[in-house]
Amino acid sequence: MTPFFGRVRAAVSRRGKRASSFNIGPKESPWKRIPDNVLVVLLAFCEIDDIASLTLTCRLLHHRISKNEFMIAQAYLNLRRQKWTRQNENDAGLSPGDDLTFISELFPPPPPQYAVGEHYYSDAEYSLAYLADLKRCWTTCIQLSYHLADHAVRHNLKTDAIARPLWHSSKTEKEFIYSKAVEATQAKLLHSVAYAIFFLESSAAEGPVWDTPVPDQLINLSSSVGKQQKILEGPPFNDTQILISTQHCMQLLCSTVRRLMNPDFPYSSSESWMSLLLFTSTLERIVQFFKAVAMDEDKKDSMSPHSGWSHRKEFMWQMREDLGHYLASTGLPTTGQPAIQPKLDHIWFDAAYRELAERGAIPHLADEPVPILHGSTIALRCIHCWEEG
Repeated sequence: MTPFFGRVRAAVSRRGKRASSFNIGPKESPWKRIPDNVLVVLLAFCEIDDIASLTLTCRLLHHRISKNEFMIAQAYLNLRRQKWTRQNENDAGLSPGDDLTFISELFPPPPPQYAVGEHYYSDAEYSLAYLADLKRCWTTCIQLSYHLADHAVRHNLKTDAIARPLWHSSKTEKEFIYSKAVEATQAKLLHSVAYAIFFLESSAAEGPVWDTPVPDQLINLSSSVGKQQKILEGPPFNDTQILISTQHCMQLLCSTVRRLMNPDFPYSSSESWMSLLLFTSTLERIVQFFKAVAMDEDKKDSMSPHSGWSHRKEFMWQMREDLGHYLASTGLPTTGQPAIQPKLDHIWFDAAYRELAERGAIPHLADEPVPILHGSTIALRCIHCWEEG
């Protein structure tokens, strides 16, 4: 060994001994040294899933996050409200997915489906579970409004007397026309979808439609519609324009889903299935239906024309099981005598008609139409709109 390498080895050995002499005990975790206010700010910039993952890394971090959960949730929500306000003022890079202000005001804590668990504060409504539920609800609004806008635009381009010939002969970039039309239609529908979810959540909190013995079902139905109308009398539906826009959204939603159920379920017999979707779940389940339809459209070219299987058909088979569970849970007859199944009028539509009639809002004008292509528009309307609306 050369003298140079000998000196290097001796120096490294001395440094190792000197470092080990100062290493008296285990190092203190950096998570323990961070002050609470700094930890809260750091975690406010993380996503909910990331915060949940951090709680699983060690006991210390789990304890600190749990202890400061209220402040973390508040900081998380305030940060995104401020970000949305700044973006809204600048109108640059604006995405509806960044906006938690609207949905948090519509669903203040406790959220629609509050997660059960330990509470570290007597007023711990603003928890991480609340934020997770809030984001899931808002994601449902964004996804459903997109799918609904997508199918509304496609249907318009296929059936509208003005749009159909222009669409096939247009030399303009079709993808640009289509994407702009979907974007504009989604923007019109987004908040109305959220209001519809608010109504369904509030209605579900009042109890199921069928909660009495079979002979009293019709009496119970009348009581249920009355409870729904009470919901529509309060905020946000005390604003008549919000009530009308939500009515248009619900009309479009039901007609679109029933049309997409063809040919597995003819339009004449699809009412009970659509009503079941609204009765037994929020609109998350309808998002799953739209996703099943989208998967079938993506695989349309690769599937055999004689194939009887599809994602949509699988979804509908699952709905059959849901119907059996629903009837069993409500005491309705599943065999023997014919069951009185819920209809679309039993949720939202009857109550909305009564409320609109009491306010003198029948008939009313349709919402301002969304321009699609060279004079062709999508009018968000319902059966109570003026003909010229």
